[in-house]
Amino acid sequence: MSSEETPAVHRDGEWVETKLKLITERAKRDPDCKFTTLAYLLNEGYLLECFKELKRNKAPGIDGVTVEEYERNLSENIKELVKRLKGKRYRPQPVRRTYIPKDAKSLRPLGIPTIEDKMVQMGIKRILDAIWEVAFLDVSYGFRPNRGCHDALDEVKEVIVTRPVNYVVDMDIEKFFDTVDHAWIMQFLEHRIGDPSFLRLIVRFLKAGVMEEGRYMEVEKGTPQGGLISPVLANIYLHYVLDLWLEKKVKRQGKGFAHMTRYADDFIVCFQCEDEAQKFAGELKERFGKFGLKISEAKSRTIEFGRKAWHKEQTEEIKAGTFDFLGLTHYCTKTRKGRFKVGRKTSKKKLRQKLKAMNEWLKRIRNAEKWTKWWETLKRKLVGHYRYYGVSGNIEGLEQFYGKATRLAYKWMNRRSQRKSITWEKFNKILVWNPLPKPKIYHSPYCPSST
Repeated sequence: MSSEETPAVHRDGEWVETKLKLITERAKRDPDCKFTTLAYLLNEGYLLECFKELKRNKAPGIDGVTVEEYERNLSENIKELVKRLKGKRYRPQPVRRTYIPKDAKSLRPLGIPTIEDKMVQMGIKRILDAIWEVAFLDVSYGFRPNRGCHDALDEVKEVIVTRPVNYVVDMDIEKFFDTVDHAWIMQFLEHRIGDPSFLRLIVRFLKAGVMEEGRYMEVEKGTPQGGLISPVLANIYLHYVLDLWLEKKVKRQGKGFAHMTRYADDFIVCFQCEDEAQKFAGELKERFGKFGLKISEAKSRTIEFGRKAWHKEQTEEIKAGTFDFLGLTHYCTKTRKGRFKVGRKTSKKKLRQKLKAMNEWLKRIRNAEKWTKWWETLKRKLVGHYRYYGVSGNIEGLEQFYGKATRLAYKWMNRRSQRKSITWEKFNKILVWNPLPKPKIYHSPYCPSST
């Protein structure tokens, strides 16, 4: 127990954890139960536990206060925060707007909250998780405990290989996090929450606004990417707008097989019948429009995909389509025994994006540190890439990334001065003496240790 953490505060945290478990049990037992008292859970002990979960290397919000600075007077800071929460005087500060590359042509906006706002958001998120996690359907994989992107990828592959899938609807929601309708998300929350104080807190976060280059901007819709409550709010929104609608209406009205796999706002829907796939695609646009969402026409399509499409490719030389999901291109191919299977490889778009990011990082770091120091970071970046894209059958994609990243390292090592200092022969000796990690498959059904 830290010097700032009193026994009473410690007990408060343990008490809230017990209450969250009871909330989950009740939510599971009674799907129609409405929770009317939740705001009181945001006490000193609970917020202290939330503070401990914050990552220390993240950028600060608009007040410039870091985790380390806030921690210097942690006990008093949390006491004052709880006092404002109880007195309904707490007001979230605007998020600090920053941008990261989305692809070669566009940037993705991020909203960075202050430390205090992160703590309160963490507390709200854990309460929302306790209520809704038992209600979410199995088709949803994003930002949920014990589920990840590779689980979603494996399910897509398994469904297409083992079920009668002939068509895939590949839809993209245009700027989802920027277009979430505030009125609808509050209406969805009110299905399970009847505490006005708790709901008011969430509204204040949604309406807190954005600071960009010293200018304040109000927001009427959306939930900022970077906020800790944004992922769970996104899951709740799409649970009602998409997941339940597909399960309770689309699948019941159809005659053939249909199955969706969703990771946050990315989803793939598999169909047995072409007419039902086309009907779903049309109705989905209307459905989304009702809730303030829009389908990206340029990135959405219905393709023939699966065992029949693969047979057509073999016998009629009609090339089967491909689709991208979570950074991997899915295509029809065969096993060594000649049976149908779904192949996966790094998408060309993601490969270009990752190599561009690698090039920019090497360009920036080459004169800032000695190469012997950034070489270790380069190793970690390569392993991180392999851990995500290292799925069975994608060794060629990993080798392509390794080869091009290695050449980029050679290129920028020689741009540390005007005179070329390292020959390719000398660079190869460096690789022998201090080798970069070679491509490795981390996710394979044949490797018991794969994760």
